Amino acid sequence: MNSKKIFAVVISSLMILLLTACAALKPKPVPTLPVQIPPQTGVQYHYVANSLLIPTTKEQAQAYALNLDGDLQQNPDNLVGDLLTLLVSTAQGIEIQSSVDQTVNAGQLVILHEVKADDPLNDPSVSWLISVGQKTESPPSFNGSDKFTLDSNAPVNSPIIGSLSNGHFTGGPGTARVQMFLLGQKVDVDLIGVRLEADVSATGCTNGKLGGGMAVAEFRAKILPAITDGLNLIINANTSATTSILKVFDADQNGVITIQEVEKNPVLIIAFSPDLDLLDVSNTFNPGQDGVKDSYSIGLGFTCVPANFTGTVTIP
Repeated sequence: MNSKKIFAVVISSLMILLLTACAALKPKPVPTLPVQIPPQTGVQYHYVANSLLIPTTKEQAQAYALNLDGDLQQNPDNLVGDLLTLLVSTAQGIEIQSSVDQTVNAGQLVILHEVKADDPLNDPSVSWLISVGQKTESPPSFNGSDKFTLDSNAPVNSPIIGSLSNGHFTGGPGTARVQMFLLGQKVDVDLIGVRLEADVSATGCTNGKLGGGMAVAEFRAKILPAITDGLNLIINANTSATTSILKVFDADQNGVITIQEVEKNPVLIIAFSPDLDLLDVSNTFNPGQDGVKDSYSIGLGFTCVPANFTGTVTIP
């Protein structure tokens, strides 16, 4: 997020926080996006994510960011990445990525990717489907021999439609439910305006970036509680970070962190106002039309390796 945006958010943050809190109480219809037509032919390539990368530094937040609202300045968007960066820098000892790595390596977070293309290097019409897999009984080897099963209880995502150029996939916008872990808390978030980029080959994918917008209600119902619960989990475990967390966030000094204490923290407050205008007045994906910031941007990194998986997916 550039300095001009940060300055604007700081000046108006208190007023916007009140407005977004009220807006979150009003139910909205599910956002709609233009229909994306998947390719009718192609070879299916199956992969599993062997890493899910959560931004916790300014460099990572920038590296995993994508231009989600299509602004002419091509500014990359990753407000949640900025928030997590501020969180880690504010209280010493907070660790996010290691717990995600442990969960992925243990087979407790299984993210499956299916790429459909006629030509694995250059193809103007390619689909990329992200699905949740069942947890494995033993840790995966991630050497191409692993067999996974699609989670039939998980929501079915629509494929992200894009193209391949010299092995680089660029796709979107689309929608997707993404599963991740924050401070030991599993979080399933529904994203709109999803964009995806990755270098892909028969041996896997590298430099993967997945970004999307999160509605205000989604952010407040899932991200904020996950951060708060994660901080309290660290406090209860009495780790080396406990003292710094209590000092930074426990305003009433009762030993328990609340959502209100997190969102009113003077350092984090600059990242608690939505940064994207993705929806118009009819709740249709139509970026920049009504001037109302209605979504929080998030950008993650990932890599993947070849995999085998069973189960069927009925594309909605």
